[in-house]
Amino acid sequence: MPKKSKWVIIISILKVKNGQKLNQWLKEVEIRWEKAPEFNLSPDKLGHLAIICDGNRRVAKARNLDPYFGHRVGIEVIRGVARACRKWGLKTITFWVWSTENWGREEKQVKYIMNLAARFLADSDLRREIIENQVKFTQIGRRDRLPSKVKKALVDLEEETKNFVSYRLNLAMDYGGLDEVARAMIRISEAAKKERLLFKKIFKNPQIIFDYLDTAGQALPELVIRTGAEKEELPHTSGFLPLQSAYACWSFTPVYFPDLSPEILLTEIKKFLNYQRRLGR
Repeated sequence: MPKKSKWVIIISILKVKNGQKLNQWLKEVEIRWEKAPEFNLSPDKLGHLAIICDGNRRVAKARNLDPYFGHRVGIEVIRGVARACRKWGLKTITFWVWSTENWGREEKQVKYIMNLAARFLADSDLRREIIENQVKFTQIGRRDRLPSKVKKALVDLEEETKNFVSYRLNLAMDYGGLDEVARAMIRISEAAKKERLLFKKIFKNPQIIFDYLDTAGQALPELVIRTGAEKEELPHTSGFLPLQSAYACWSFTPVYFPDLSPEILLTEIKKFLNYQRRLGR
């Protein structure tokens, strides 16, 4: 049997060490979110929180790990945030995890993330947790470009939870604000062919437009948090829920999504609760 070269051995050792570092990181995240503080949130004060999950690759690089590991850890943070929000009484939460522009990333990364998404969505423990807590799951965004195994997992989870009303969890995947508006226009146009007065109704009551967006039937987000917004950059929304978040409060934090903690999240929520929105009045 031929001997392994020195470089093969070195690479194998590095992979093992990186795997150990990843497992340690995942354990840190698990422990962090198990310790979410007690807090009672009134749904009429904050009913829908949306989070742009940014900074996964940057924080992994800062830890001298494969940048892709940041996405794996980000999944555990999504679990932790969802659990904490249910504990606090927050009814609806939306996570933006993949944009329409993200398809432009290198093929290796796209494949890794899609495989990760398929495993995550089909995970039996996750599904059990969602069902036991009566969480209605919804994907917002396009579905035609997603791999078949991801689409199947999304459809199955939506079907299993379609009648739940206790909580809502939205996963914005292959989502873009302009893309959503374009698809909504097509839906409105198709509906108008069947109901000739629809355009007149919309002109009198523009709120009808919300019935044709991906979030139809849901409360609008009152607070949007973007993680990974570094101090030197100018804050931007990247077209996230452009119509739904028009009157939402936005918070831009430099904390990378995998580094998000219950305390940091709760601080952002309390800032919102202490802020008096005028809403044009």
